[in-house]
Amino acid sequence: MRHRALVASLVVAGLVAACAGSSAPGNPVSAPAPAGPAATPALASRCTLAATGGLDRVSIQAPGPLGTMERTYQLHVPAGAGAHGPVPLLLSLHGLGASGATMDAITGWSAFADAQAKAGAPFIVALPDALNTAWVWGIESYDVSFLFDVIASLRGSGCVDDAAVYVDGWSAGGYMAQRMACVGEGQGVTLAAVHSYAGGDPALPGPCLPSRTVPVLLSNGLDDQLINPQRVGFPAFEAWGRRYSCQPPAAPYTAAQHLDGCTGGATVAWWPLAGLPHLEWACRDRFSHNRGVWDFLRHRVAPTETVCR
Repeated sequence: MRHRALVASLVVAGLVAACAGSSAPGNPVSAPAPAGPAATPALASRCTLAATGGLDRVSIQAPGPLGTMERTYQLHVPAGAGAHGPVPLLLSLHGLGASGATMDAITGWSAFADAQAKAGAPFIVALPDALNTAWVWGIESYDVSFLFDVIASLRGSGCVDDAAVYVDGWSAGGYMAQRMACVGEGQGVTLAAVHSYAGGDPALPGPCLPSRTVPVLLSNGLDDQLINPQRVGFPAFEAWGRRYSCQPPAAPYTAAQHLDGCTGGATVAWWPLAGLPHLEWACRDRFSHNRGVWDFLRHRVAPTETVCR
């Protein structure tokens, strides 16, 4: 399946309204270090989520534009996850015109989670649904509150490792994922790391003033004609460097790289992928993108391979 629903995503994305509000600047503090082994037999019995065998649609009461309302997300729990005790959680955010189910069909995150589970390292995937397929990523956004509510609903199961909660997004979802990094924490959870694919600077509708240095990876197809990597993607990478007081990039936008000298040892990485247009996630190797993203989220390993395989 191709991500045709995202064709208009960032043509319209800059027009998505930002919620009014304000945020006070401060010195960012470091996010938690990469999590070590979380599984303990004593904790395993506390997990109340059963394997989904695919995607389950979950409804919760969460904020919307007019107050609390029913909102949904797609959930994938791989077989055997409960036996490992608390495991990592990935929230993956779709682009404009898509849905959580569409996002999973294209990125293959649930299939990748199953493969990781078979290798003894399971994680849970939640794919939230935006209202009318459009995220609102301005400051004081009700979607920020909704996403933290999704996290809270899953933490209540006893299955989630609080130190290993990650957010990933594509296109408009990439902007939204970065807005989550701007916020950094909520509902008692500090985000461990964030990835944005084909997304620009989240400060477009309102300032991004993080209080915590959440590690950030930005990936972008070098053949992307909608989110141009040189004019949109790479400047977003540079903006994160300024927020975290990093040294400027040492290489051009065509090179994979990470920034040095960041506040509190923060990690900011850029991963350009040759041969990928805006609507493609991977090439012949279905999980090549997933592996690079997951290694960064889990271990802060910045990807270096720029050839789409």
